[in-house]
Amino acid sequence: MKTKTRFLIIMVITLILIMIFNLKVYAADEAFTLEETNVEVKLNGTKWLSYSGGSGAITWSSSDTSVATVENGTVSGKKIGTTTITATRGEETAICNVNVVYYDLTIGGNASKNVSRVNLVLNEHDTENLYANVKDDKYEAVENANVSWSSSDTSIVTVDNKGTIKGLKAGTTTVTATAAGVTDSCEIKVVNGPAFTNFSNAKYELLFDTDVDLKITGVKGNDKNNYYYIITSDKNKPTLCKTNYGGLDTETTANTKYLITNTEEDYIYARNLDEYVERNQDLYLWIIEDVKLEESYSTTEENTYISHSTKFVVEGEKLKRPELPQLNLIMKSLSIWGGVGRSGEESSYLHFRFPSGTDNRKFKLKIGKITDDSILQKIQNNDYSGITALLSYAKNNMAVYTADLTTTSQNYYSKETALFDGLKTLENKAYYYIYVQFDDENGKYYPIEGVTLGQAWISSSSAYWDLWAYTSDNFEWNNLSSTPIETGETEEPDDTKAPDKLPKAGTVYSIVCVILALVGGSIFVYRKYNNLRGI
Repeated sequence: MKTKTRFLIIMVITLILIMIFNLKVYAADEAFTLEETNVEVKLNGTKWLSYSGGSGAITWSSSDTSVATVENGTVSGKKIGTTTITATRGEETAICNVNVVYYDLTIGGNASKNVSRVNLVLNEHDTENLYANVKDDKYEAVENANVSWSSSDTSIVTVDNKGTIKGLKAGTTTVTATAAGVTDSCEIKVVNGPAFTNFSNAKYELLFDTDVDLKITGVKGNDKNNYYYIITSDKNKPTLCKTNYGGLDTETTANTKYLITNTEEDYIYARNLDEYVERNQDLYLWIIEDVKLEESYSTTEENTYISHSTKFVVEGEKLKRPELPQLNLIMKSLSIWGGVGRSGEESSYLHFRFPSGTDNRKFKLKIGKITDDSILQKIQNNDYSGITALLSYAKNNMAVYTADLTTTSQNYYSKETALFDGLKTLENKAYYYIYVQFDDENGKYYPIEGVTLGQAWISSSSAYWDLWAYTSDNFEWNNLSSTPIETGETEEPDDTKAPDKLPKAGTVYSIVCVILALVGGSIFVYRKYNNLRGI
């Protein structure tokens, strides 16, 4: 039994020794190899090459150390390119092809250093410069990286070797940037350009009604766009300033005013151009149109996007001046009154029909009594020569009041006090001329003068007074009530003056009386003569 046990032990030991021997022989026979024969190494990065087989020390080398170096199996990428790493162990060698590549690439544009979409606007922003932001293994930027660019649809967008993209038609495509081992793509959307209004067939009119208006016909405006105008005295182009989103900056673009669009009748207009028309200068029109874009686009400033497009659509159009108003219509309405009535206020108000667009215009006011009834008769009969005669009369006759004034709020208005004391200056129901002459300020403005007719009214209580103007809606010939409705006072009518007739005063009335006396005398003499002849 002991003999069998010993024999089994010897057999086990023998088998173990055989197995150990065979393993050593196998190991000694395995070939030396590198586990990878083709690898990528990031620029300025490293990679260790694993190996197996062979015995003894290993010698490492690189066929191009400018591309990559190797030490103890660790490969270091030096520049973009390829090289061969050779490992020698004993009499055996192994090789690995190494390709040095970049670590990362992102496409950048105007908006930031990493954009995934760029908008191009035809005829507005149809080109943009993209760039490839390339990084090495240390995530540092690589200068002068060799990048290739391509567009998936060159009928929509083209791209050159510098990354400049150009939109050709509306649509969407993809632009791709590729460098060694890295790539990135960006969607490019191309939209139609801003639709500016065509003013090539436009006609321009300066119209005078209550104020001077500008009417532009023959052009169809867009009520979604904003229109502005500038009036200059010469054809020097004004400076156009824009906001950070591309709209018109009205605060820094001098003298801009808003135009109104009438889409129903297809015209564009502006009101109250009096301040330009009254100047002694040529008038040139500049129109600016502000259009909202279909899509916004980025600018070279980070996080700034343009959503509007603004430009001059009319440049230096010379305007023809309207005819100035008739003399008596310069003062659109006039009210001069005072005293202690009417809530205890004294007031003066002159609204000039023209000019009415400029504050602080200097003018002379002159008021005087009319004693020539022929002038009044012509005016009452709507004979315009009565106005011109009144103008001459006002300039050559004495006044009961004169003053040098300036316009306020485009008119003349004083709430604190009346221009003068009408209770002492005016005669109840007498007629007065009211004459104004504007200072041309050494040729800066057109010389303007005007005259109108007024009738004085003094309350029966002599508490306050008024001067009613012929241009006012409530003017009636010699039909003034001396008592305001709110007081309830009454006054006996003046029997010497018939309603709706001029007062019986002046040289014309005297001449009529003389003529009537002569006619009556002639008839009397003729009858006496006939009687004497029959005796």
